[in-house]
Parts: sequence; structure tokens; C-alpha cells
Amino acid sequence: MTTHFERLTKSMSLMALNARAVGNQYYELSCYPEVVKEHIWVNQMVARATVPLMREVISCMEDYPKDELHNILTSYMRRHIAEETDHDEWYVNDLELLGLSREEIFSRPPTPNVAALSGSQYYWIKHHHPVAFMGYLGCLEVYHPTVEYVEGLIKNSGLPAKAFSTVMEHAVIDAQHKEDIIETINSLPLTEVQYQAIELSAFQTFRYVAKVMEDICRVAPKQQTA
Repeated sequence: MTTHFERLTKSMSLMALNARAVGNQYYELSCYPEVVKEHIWVNQMVARATVPLMREVISCMEDYPKDELHNILTSYMRRHIAEETDHDEWYVNDLELLGLSREEIFSRPPTPNVAALSGSQYYWIKHHHPVAFMGYLGCLEVYHPTVEYVEGLIKNSGLPAKAFSTVMEHAVIDAQHKEDIIETINSLPLTEVQYQAIELSAFQTFRYVAKVMEDICRVAPKQQTA
């Protein structure tokens, strides 16, 4: 019998390949320190929304007290909130090592694609069903950078390894979170409509991840991105 995540992986294969292709382009451009610094900054912007989004899932699940998903979903979110708390501040510390002040970090508006990546989840959570957020997590934390990939970024960019501490930490811990997310998705007693909410959310997340990474690549010198 096909699991929810196996089904999701099959349907998302083309979107995942597209996101991976843009990720490979970013890796090639990581010889430009400004490109890598932009990536870490964008990671901080996305991380700001992670815990608030999970809290929103818990809050909105109170509208579904008899839903079979209630206990599984809220229990997972509470556990994962504990795992993700303060990660946005970890990125701030790394960016400060790269010469950015706290004021600079928070005064810059997120790009439209960053806002769409994370902000669209509020719509899925509040105006459709909170379970859709599992598609977002299934994209961002299951398809995570490896330790080898991060080591390559450090070497290519020439930036201080300490400034990659949070990126490297996620390469390690997301390997553990990946299994937990897959297990949670597979354990959910989903209706077809609920499964489709996860699938649509994942599809949209992959789409915006690719767009966000394209924006990051544009920071490279113009002659290199033509």
C-alpha cells in the first residue's frame, strides 16, 4: 500500500527537480560571498515565521476539536516548536559575524517571494485546513541541504565557517526531523481533501523555494547570471 508520503513524493517529483536545479545554480555561484550572505539572510527571514506558523496551526486546530487529525497534528507541532525555537536568532548571530547589524537585518523588507513562501501558509492554515502546513514542512525539512553541501559552500565562498553554524546545524538536525515529518504525515488519517491540501501546499512551497533561490542567484555579478 502506498503511503501518504510516497504518494506526495511521486506527485512532487518534477517540482522537486526544478527546485534542485536552481539549488545547483546557487552552488555554482557560491564563489561570490555576497550570494551566500544573501542566502543566509533569506534563511533568517523564513525562520522568523516558522514557530509563529506552527502556533497558528495549533490555534486553528481548536476549530476542529473532533477532527481525527487533532491530537496527532497538535502534538507534533508542540514538539517541533520546541525544536525550532530561537533558530531565527541563531541566524542573526551568524549574520552579525558577516558584518550585518541587527538593525540592518530586521529593517530590510522580505522579498515578495519570501513573503509568498511563508505568508501563503497563513491562508492555507486559517482559511482551508491547518493540515496543509505539513506540505510546507515536507518540502523545507525533508529536502534539506547535506553536511557535504554546506562544507562546499564554506569552501567556495571563503566566508568564516562560524557564519555557517546555523546552516550546518540544520543540515544535521533536519536529517532527524525528516524522519519525524515523514512518519507524522504517514500516520495522519487523511481524507482525500485533506491529502490534497498537503499536496497543494507542498507544490506551492517548491514553486516559491525555486523563485526565492532564483532571487538569491541574481545577487551575483550581472555578467555571471546572463
